[in-house]
Amino acid sequence: MSTDAILYLINGEELLLFDGHRFSAAPTKKHSAYYSAAALPLSLIRTHGFKVPQNISSEKLAIQAEISMYDEGGLNPETDFKIDSLSIPLEHEEMLYVESYAVDIASVRHQFDTFVKKHRLLDVIIPPALCYSALYAFEHLEKKNDLFIHFDTTNAYAVIFKNGRYIATRALSNISDLAEKLGVDVAKTRELLTTKGVRNDSYTPDEFLLMHTIQEELSKIVERIAHSISHKRGIFRLDHIDRFFIDFEGADIPGFLSMFESYGYEAAAKEVLDVFDAVAPGNKHHALHALYALGGLNQRYPFVNLSIYERKPNILKTHTGQFAMVLSAALILALSYPIYATYEIDTLTQRETQLQAKVSDTERRTQQLRTQLKQERSKRDALKQEYAVVREHLRGYDHMLDALQGFETEKLARQQMMKAVNIALRDFTLSSKFLEQNGSAMMNIHIITAYEHRDNIAKFMKALIAKGYAHVETRKIERDDTLYESLVEIRP
Repeated sequence: MSTDAILYLINGEELLLFDGHRFSAAPTKKHSAYYSAAALPLSLIRTHGFKVPQNISSEKLAIQAEISMYDEGGLNPETDFKIDSLSIPLEHEEMLYVESYAVDIASVRHQFDTFVKKHRLLDVIIPPALCYSALYAFEHLEKKNDLFIHFDTTNAYAVIFKNGRYIATRALSNISDLAEKLGVDVAKTRELLTTKGVRNDSYTPDEFLLMHTIQEELSKIVERIAHSISHKRGIFRLDHIDRFFIDFEGADIPGFLSMFESYGYEAAAKEVLDVFDAVAPGNKHHALHALYALGGLNQRYPFVNLSIYERKPNILKTHTGQFAMVLSAALILALSYPIYATYEIDTLTQRETQLQAKVSDTERRTQQLRTQLKQERSKRDALKQEYAVVREHLRGYDHMLDALQGFETEKLARQQMMKAVNIALRDFTLSSKFLEQNGSAMMNIHIITAYEHRDNIAKFMKALIAKGYAHVETRKIERDDTLYESLVEIRP
């Protein structure tokens, strides 16, 4: 079995061969000579994290993962799931943080059964967000504290790495979600993001509402990611981010990564991820998935496999298969001559029937295309009229600009508050259990720390008062022998 290349299934339809650098056409025969892989949509995967001692056996870990997914992860016990886990050593304690992944087996079958019935094999099915581990194992990137942000039509997520090791994923709104809010199609949304991004000077006055919606939605995404970094800081001692990568098929979203500077990440590098020069745009993220599966099969790192399709042994290598083959060969030789003539007649008849069916189908489809062309022309004329009306309405929106200036001031104040809190959490090595922000008027943050470090919460509050937040007080305190928790309310 070759592990130098892998067959990768793109969007459940196109099968390509990946050699670690580029895609090529899959061989027409002997698919079983290669391992095959695909990625599941993130929306189909359930995850749950928990801690176990580092010396736990692999058997006990698998059992604990399944129990935890059903008891705490909310899996329906009446449904069959495929479960796999990834263990992450914690540097500051002799424990493992285990992230378990579960997918409904019926969903896997709905996604891939058509392919498997045709090709018989699908050895590896991966959670898509884990693919960036391959960049370090194959030395495309130096091991640092990195954050990758991927946007696609159906998938979007942020993935955090510490010193080249995966620690967390955060699901985000995808391109289709943004297109729906903009009221344009996906292709137009991609064009706006890659050519104009969030820069005010890139938009015309007629595009003001588009610009405002894009800026607002991407601001929410940046805020969610900043909250995730804050949450993982205490668990994994993540004290900074070295690099932010935008993974958008080799394209940039102008001004997007700079938005993280409002949350205290001015010093971090901001880069476009593009490591496969020989792979065409549209397939670059698929290449990352294929590389992750290839590296996992070559044991470059522990990897998660949610495939339910196991290879069956070659029947010719079994005694039953060998006996059946000899018996079948004898029977075929005895019956082959009279069958041959009948077969030829049936074949010619089938070919004639197929050709007649193709002619009828071509005529039917031609008529459909004529009807569709007429409908599309009518839609085009109607859209032109609608566009003229909308453009006339937009000319009356100039008076909204003054009101929106106040909105931008409010958003800046909210970002400055979040930035001050993030810096203070980092400086005093504190972690947030949850964070609730009501504009720029108030923030509630539930802080958790080791009992012996509880004085750091007071230092955190003094630091915020020193930055000009007049009302910083504790609303609720909980403690036990090991942890100290405090609900802090912050007002300007």
